[in-house]
Amino acid sequence: MNNTNRVLNRIGVFLFGIVVLALGAAAALAAATPEWFERWKSVAASVGDSSADVIERTTLGGLGQSWLLIAIPAACVVLIVLLVVSVFRQGHGRTQTLVDDRPARKTGSTDGSVFVDGKVAEESLQHAIGTHPGIVSSNVSTFDVKRTPVLRITVNVRRGISPAAIRTFVDDTVRAWDSVLGREIPVLVQINAGIATRLAKATRVLPGVEN
Repeated sequence: MNNTNRVLNRIGVFLFGIVVLALGAAAALAAATPEWFERWKSVAASVGDSSADVIERTTLGGLGQSWLLIAIPAACVVLIVLLVVSVFRQGHGRTQTLVDDRPARKTGSTDGSVFVDGKVAEESLQHAIGTHPGIVSSNVSTFDVKRTPVLRITVNVRRGISPAAIRTFVDDTVRAWDSVLGREIPVLVQINAGIATRLAKATRVLPGVEN
């Protein structure tokens, strides 16, 4: 629930990992095998000679230097800009405002204003959800999805607890909050059973909760 492009993000991480793995493997082979090190130096010398030839063939008469020496730095600058933009886009989508009904100021207008901070809903719901004995931990966050505030509720449940029962409890808690707020807020509920739940004490029977 943010502006990060997951596909591009994962492709970038994958390619970066492949490059780092290849460089690490080559360095390890060069350090462990003398023959590989000698071959590495031979290849490096050959690449250096080839690079000099390429630069000489691409030299522009008017500038007296290769156009590659201009294109490569320009490409690096573009890449840096793209990386900076990507960094600033990471994690975007969070908002601090849950409700903002403030009509435009008009002379003589008697319309009221409603403003609810996201922290109010987050802390209220997280406290209420945390009272369930079958929930190890929970987290509530406010996101802006297509200019619409949305609550994301993440809960980690104990072993032996029915996810359906937890979902019903969370739904009832959200409905109670909606009744207090006076309107319905879109909610995404995520129920996890990760490492925290595997390490938590198992609960076979809870009062008023079906397994």
